[in-house]
Amino acid sequence: MAQPRLTLASASPRRRELLERIGIRPVSIAAADIDETPKKAEPPRDYARRMAREKAQALQSADCHVLAGDTVVALGRRILPKAEDEA
Repeated sequence: MAQPRLTLASASPRRRELLERIGIRPVSIAAADIDETPKKAEPPRDYARRMAREKAQALQSADCHVLAGDTVVALGRRILPKAEDEA
């Protein structure tokens, strides 16, 4: 049985590595060009869901599934800025 075609909506080498560990190889890997600015008073959980949804929608295709997610670091309800690189 053939695996469904998959686009990974992330430029993160770590996310690609995690998928490959379980035998999944995306046919394409792309970073979605979206505004990642949190909305005023947006809870971290809601922000993460919105980012994942917007990334998937930005890269959606009729012939391919899209896998998107987002990592959010927060202190209480305060979303902390993203690091410049994934060290």
